[in-house]
Amino acid sequence: MNTWIVGVDLRHRSDGAVRFGAWLREQTNGAIELVGVHAAPTAVVDQLDQFEGRVRVRERLKTEAELAMDRAGVREAFADLELVEADEPAETLASARAERSAIGMIVGRKAASDGRDLVRLGSVARRLLQRLVVPTFVVPPDLQTEQLRSGPVVVAVTPADASSGAVEVGTALAKSLGRQLLFVRVVSVPEEYTQIYWSTDALAQFKGQTIAAAKDRTAEWLADQGRNEPVVVRYGDTITEILAVATEQGAPFLVCGSRLLSRIERVIALSTSSELAARSAIPVLVVPPDARP
Repeated sequence: MNTWIVGVDLRHRSDGAVRFGAWLREQTNGAIELVGVHAAPTAVVDQLDQFEGRVRVRERLKTEAELAMDRAGVREAFADLELVEADEPAETLASARAERSAIGMIVGRKAASDGRDLVRLGSVARRLLQRLVVPTFVVPPDLQTEQLRSGPVVVAVTPADASSGAVEVGTALAKSLGRQLLFVRVVSVPEEYTQIYWSTDALAQFKGQTIAAAKDRTAEWLADQGRNEPVVVRYGDTITEILAVATEQGAPFLVCGSRLLSRIERVIALSTSSELAARSAIPVLVVPPDARP
């Protein structure tokens, strides 16, 4: 069975994640198994332990997690629900995944789809993406299944090893969902460079040549991966253009790879996958380079 671990957060951050997990199971005709995991902070359990005992506290927290899933209308889609005490929830979810040999994870992020929160991913999603081991969906907490449209599965790529896993896993998901597959790549040069060194006509010509060359290069790279589906190439801001294509195409979710940047590298370089997961109105699946379905 293809098992996915779903993070269940009682602070109203996981409704979208559990709804999406149930939707994914339904859309794949039950081909995946869902296991919910609620990582209860040890400090909270310690405080409540003073009033009614640890066993009772754990039972009550698990009951609350089940009620939250019932309210979302998804409890029956889950094979199991675990409650685990945790000093570090991200580590607990990762351990639960390893123990069950789950092929992927589904977690909620902190910020709502239309929110203006300064912190958008939240600590759990951020740490799981930093230590990415398996394909991981990051879902807006307020996601409703009505938002998951009937378009193709959109996979954002660059012609490099970092995108190999995304191509493999995105292709497999599109097949299991009976959806078309569409690849998207974004190219650009620094805005300061275009403003200083190009006239309007020369810049337009340059953009056209850049897009054409990128489309040919990406198609060649995808052919080497055994794929010949359509490729959309855009010029502009990477995050903005990828999200725009997903919206225009009515994608139910977005797939991307990860360069697995170190903490130091993240200080000086943008993590495209984390930014997409933080800003997208639909779920984003971030896939390690070596992942295979």
